[in-house]
Amino acid sequence: MTGEISYKTHILIAVRPDGAMSVIADWPHVPKQTEVQQQIDAARKGFVMFVLCTPTSILSGDGNGGGTRGGSFGFHQRR
Repeated sequence: MTGEISYKTHILIAVRPDGAMSVIADWPHVPKQTEVQQQIDAARKGFVMFVLCTPTSILSGDGNGGGTRGGSFGFHQRR
């Protein structure tokens, strides 16, 4: 991923026939359809599906937001 992740982030995920998924592109904004299609065309070989996603919840990588146990799960909910 490039840069900060927010609720405006868009992530393009490619799926292989066995179900394995890989992030092949990301944008900090809503990408134009041509931008998405260019990334799909460049990565098409070996993939059977592409999914353009946005985060609905963002979790801290250090667990409970500060590395402590109990309480919060570190969710940042969309408002």
